[in-house]
Amino acid sequence: MTSVPLRFSNIGVDTGGTFTDLVLIDDKGTIQSEKSFSTPDAPERGIFDVLERAANTLDTTVADILSQTQTFAHGTTVSTNALITRRGAKVGVLFTSGFEDTLAIGRGPIGRVGGLPQSQAMDFLHTEPPAPLVSPDMIKGIDERIDANGDILIPLNGNSALKTISGLVAAGAESFAICLLWAFRNPRHEQQIEAIIQEIAPGIPVSLSHEIAPRMGEFERAVTTVINAYIGPVTDTYIRDLDSGLSSKGLTNPVQVVTSTGGAARATEMNRRAVSVVNSGPVAGLVAARFLGDQLGHSKIITADMGGTSFDVGLIDGPTLEEDPHPFLDQGLPVSLPAVKLVTIGAGGGSIAWTDGYRLQVGPQSAGAKPGPAAYDHGGIEPTVTDALVVCGIIDPENFFGGTYRLNPERAASALTERIAKPLDMSVNDAAAGILEIINARMANLIRKVSIESGHDPSDFALYAYGGATGAHCAEFARQLGIGKLIIPYAGPVFSALGVAIADISYSHSRSEPTILSEAAVPVVNRNFDSLRNQATMDMTDAGFNIADCQFQHRIELRYQGQMNEVTLDWPHGRLGNEDIAQLQQEFEALYERRYGAGTTRPGSTMELISFRVDVTHPTARPSLSKLLPQNFSEVKRPKRSVYLRDRGYIEATVIDFKTIAPNKALAGPAIIERNTTTVWVPPNCTAILDDFGNTEIQLSAA
Repeated sequence: MTSVPLRFSNIGVDTGGTFTDLVLIDDKGTIQSEKSFSTPDAPERGIFDVLERAANTLDTTVADILSQTQTFAHGTTVSTNALITRRGAKVGVLFTSGFEDTLAIGRGPIGRVGGLPQSQAMDFLHTEPPAPLVSPDMIKGIDERIDANGDILIPLNGNSALKTISGLVAAGAESFAICLLWAFRNPRHEQQIEAIIQEIAPGIPVSLSHEIAPRMGEFERAVTTVINAYIGPVTDTYIRDLDSGLSSKGLTNPVQVVTSTGGAARATEMNRRAVSVVNSGPVAGLVAARFLGDQLGHSKIITADMGGTSFDVGLIDGPTLEEDPHPFLDQGLPVSLPAVKLVTIGAGGGSIAWTDGYRLQVGPQSAGAKPGPAAYDHGGIEPTVTDALVVCGIIDPENFFGGTYRLNPERAASALTERIAKPLDMSVNDAAAGILEIINARMANLIRKVSIESGHDPSDFALYAYGGATGAHCAEFARQLGIGKLIIPYAGPVFSALGVAIADISYSHSRSEPTILSEAAVPVVNRNFDSLRNQATMDMTDAGFNIADCQFQHRIELRYQGQMNEVTLDWPHGRLGNEDIAQLQQEFEALYERRYGAGTTRPGSTMELISFRVDVTHPTARPSLSKLLPQNFSEVKRPKRSVYLRDRGYIEATVIDFKTIAPNKALAGPAIIERNTTTVWVPPNCTAILDDFGNTEIQLSAA
């Protein structure tokens, strides 16, 4: 076996619904990537499978790779799946007496339809309420009361608490969530209850609302704390077992896990931070996009990530990633934690096409990894987007995954014929082409929502299209939008794994303490920033990092008095003086007008500071990308393949092996570029050009 040059390298693994992706970056900036099928019943098996594939490709062993790796980072769907499928821990929840129905009441319709697509949310009569995370008999009240100033009005009744907690333990509680009123202003009672729980059931996981979400918004704070308690045990067990398994095979540093902010945290902290890793995998794609944008000179980027089950769109405008002010983790589950903004629909390679006998529909349900599309020949009988690509000729069934997996075109055609073509009285080719048109239109509409409806012109942005399935669709939906530039990154099929590999270590702490903007607010601001900065510093030092190598970011959430929602303002000074009050007001109103339009401010109106936040980041080593190795790109005779388009019928497309493409040479469409991890469709009248780093730019014609 030969040794691979992986000293000080980064490995990123992203476990998706269909595939597990791996990216390995050596100290020269060279990227190696692999994919394997995910194993939902045992996700860690998919990770070791993809490591084994990488070792075989590099002619080495998994132990050699891991022993020479400095950073191993992971984006996992274990937490997400446990939440969506309602397979988390049995949670005992403790509220202040009289507030036991907080989860059931919710916040108006938010607890019922919040987090759903708009069309579904507006169909209130046919929308079922979400399945509860906790049964009512596991929710109890505790006799105590703290007011909005943090003063104790009713001391904790220890005997009553002991009896209540003992009853929940006897009822089978596997985890506890404590959500007392105004606990973030005074955590004493929550801390006392935790001590009682540990006396009764030592070692049982406990999530405290003043630690998980110390912010205003009783319902959101409770939901965040309960979710953490619900998915914490399964997340912590999985990450610890994975960390142990990797260590036994040679990994010397602890696993890092990507969070919803695009940063990463150490594996040992997952029980307290489990809620922050839900949906973190797609966020890592934006981290990679920002990294590649810095290399290519793009500051305005729209990201489009199509995998096996979903299509995620994000927007980057400048150096920071836009955050979602009101993130939802699932239907009716708003959370109070920082999260990068992503919009998702059920549109992936495994999305199932169906009909009610009158109309052709695609998704949102997916065939997933098992049984998968009919063409996978794993027992799937429903027609999917992948099956449509096979029938139309864009995917070569003999060369899927570089020929590693052979698809069954007969199964794909049979599924489309029986489920779509016959019920709608159309040819199987038109059924397949119709599926592709519908899925492309849905993806274009989502990009419109993220860009145009938010005041951005798509022509000002570069579209970074990544994910294993995106290459077959991106040129079609991008030219419907007038996108300025379309880039398919070299690492596009495993782009989220690239983002995982380069994610910085990051911790975020926030706290609410509403105060009117005046000189009296100065000590409040400085006291909160000092406390939050101390917490962030302890996180970094406990994780083994030198605080001198870290960067701090201070933010203030503020609004006009009487408003219900805040805007977040960066405050790089880290402190506030009397002389800064006018500047803070000016910066708030400038941000307010950028967000809501000219003339929307209310000069002279009283302003409220609501919450304070400190983020600390330790940069992860990010080597510059290396150029493609020089090769002799001799002229080769490229085969043709028939591709069916609904408006043109069959056309002949040139089939191009990615390894034979010379950089900076135009490739005219119609063409199909094949890699072992993806297929790229270049429509007629469009042109593809490979740059020196292996990124593919498609120059678009009008739709």
